[in-house]
Amino acid sequence: MENLQIKPLEEVSFIEEIEKIARNAGDIITAYYTQGVAPEFKSARQVVTDADKESEQLLKEQLLKIRPCGFYGEEEGGDIAEQGDQWVVDPLDGTENMNGYPPLLAVSIGLLRNGKPVLGVIYDPIHSTLYSAQEGGQTRVNGEVTQVSSQANPAKAVIGLDFSSEMATRLETLEQLSRVLERARAVKVFGVPALSLAAVAAGRLDLFFRPSTKLTDMVAGVCMVRASGGKVVDYGGKDWTIHSKGVIAGSAGMIDTYLSCFKLLYRS
Repeated sequence: MENLQIKPLEEVSFIEEIEKIARNAGDIITAYYTQGVAPEFKSARQVVTDADKESEQLLKEQLLKIRPCGFYGEEEGGDIAEQGDQWVVDPLDGTENMNGYPPLLAVSIGLLRNGKPVLGVIYDPIHSTLYSAQEGGQTRVNGEVTQVSSQANPAKAVIGLDFSSEMATRLETLEQLSRVLERARAVKVFGVPALSLAAVAAGRLDLFFRPSTKLTDMVAGVCMVRASGGKVVDYGGKDWTIHSKGVIAGSAGMIDTYLSCFKLLYRS
């Protein structure tokens, strides 16, 4: 299938259609969040709700209408394609927050081209905040251009962390966190990896790390961090790919400063 020619963000373009779709999915999430929704366990430590399912169905129908290509959703799953274009979406990142706190939720829409993130839209429907980016363009927050943090002092850094649902990673993550806390000013856990990556791209977090690189949480945000002048690497310091183990996102300088917190523990 012929690859889509993505236009620059400055044009009235394709990405604006995706932003509208993200808002449409966000309306579904907001309605369920307001009225409450019962979760179902899809595994021992992962839940799903009707909001996830309805949001993903809308995303699939509307995204494939404007761009028929591969589709990989958090709930539907499938295979990740290394050739051609493929939508990679999380219809509701932060499902655990739907009936609790904090009020942080997101719709994440990414586009892979030949296995590489080339476009990302992340929408926080509770706070009406829309993040968007594309390869070769800039990252925008509600239309305003943004960049990664310029913070150079590790002692003043605010770091984001997300734990994986995989129990085997948690002890190592706690060891890494201990090393990070020896240097950082503060650590935040949103429970919404897509929003954590968006916060790095917007300069609101100085660094983010996570042991799991579930692609539905990663693709859109990875594109954003790179478009805003940041780097995304694995725990070994190599550029992040769809096959990477672990993710670290931030400015090049901040990653260099903190990499030893992860590299000394990294198991290939």
